[in-house]
Amino acid sequence: SDLWQTAPTYTEADVEAGERMMASENPRGSRALHVEQVFTQIRAAKHGQSLFDRITAGSGWGAQGERANGGGVRPVSTTEAATPALRALVRQILDGGVRSVLPGARRFFEPGAQDRAFTIAERGREKMRRGEPLTAQEQRLLKYRRSAEGVRAKWISEGARFVDRIDAVEFYT
Repeated sequence: SDLWQTAPTYTEADVEAGERMMASENPRGSRALHVEQVFTQIRAAKHGQSLFDRITAGSGWGAQGERANGGGVRPVSTTEAATPALRALVRQILDGGVRSVLPGARRFFEPGAQDRAFTIAERGREKMRRGEPLTAQEQRLLKYRRSAEGVRAKWISEGARFVDRIDAVEFYT
């Protein structure tokens, strides 16, 4: 269901997780994009899992694809602090005042950003093979092992379907 299962019982940590994700993933994204990004995480949460626990995977705030403090790999980034406007939007969503227009969307990515990160990671891997030092950016992006086409192919092979695109971001079931 697209309704927050336990509305309006959510915590301040849930609100902060949603707003930090929006501020970190696509800070200049449209309101429509931000709404759907929060809904993907609500839908992807396991039964009884809070939005905070889904977004941080027990690893606290930080970069997507990393883990810390014995937690899991974060599905989205939460590196940036949020704004009052994003906080208000998350509250509206969790209070049930905003509806999703992308039913079933559970994950998203920005193909252009994925391809840029993958290209830098590939350059870093090539430098490693030659024994050359990596830049901090190359080191940080080594975890990117797929191009946008590779992400799409993996998700579709796992049974996901393309739902729609908002701004430059693609949404999948």
